[in-house]
Amino acid sequence: MVKRAVAADGITTEVIGRPTGYGGSENERRWKDAVRVALSGQVVSANPRVFIELDFRLAPDQLGRNEPDLDNLIKSTIDALEGVLGERQRTGVRVEADDVRVERILASKRHTAPDETPGARIIVRPI
Repeated sequence: MVKRAVAADGITTEVIGRPTGYGGSENERRWKDAVRVALSGQVVSANPRVFIELDFRLAPDQLGRNEPDLDNLIKSTIDALEGVLGERQRTGVRVEADDVRVERILASKRHTAPDETPGARIIVRPI
C-alpha cells in the first residue's frame, strides 16, 4: 500500500530534468517520469478544482529550433500529474491525469542561468 500525503493547502516541488513538450518522444517519457518521481506520494485535497503554476527552466541545448512551445510543455507536464490529481476515467490503456480539475494555469519558460539546473517548479493548489 502506498501512503499518500494529502495537501489541503497545495503542493510545491522542484523537478530536475529536461522539460519536454507533448509529442510522444523518448525525451517526453523521461520528463514525465521525472515529474512523477518528484511528486510521488503527494495528492491535493479532494476539492474538485485546482490552480497550477509552472515555471520551466530550459536546458542549454533547447535554443532556437529546439525550443519547445510553452503550450506543449504544459500539456506533457499536466498529463504526468495523475498521482496528484487522480486518474481520468475511460481513457483506454493510457493513464492520464484528471486534468478536467485544472481551472487556472500560470506558466512561464526561460533559459537556465549558468548556475541553474534545467527543470521546473510546479505548484498545485486547490481553488
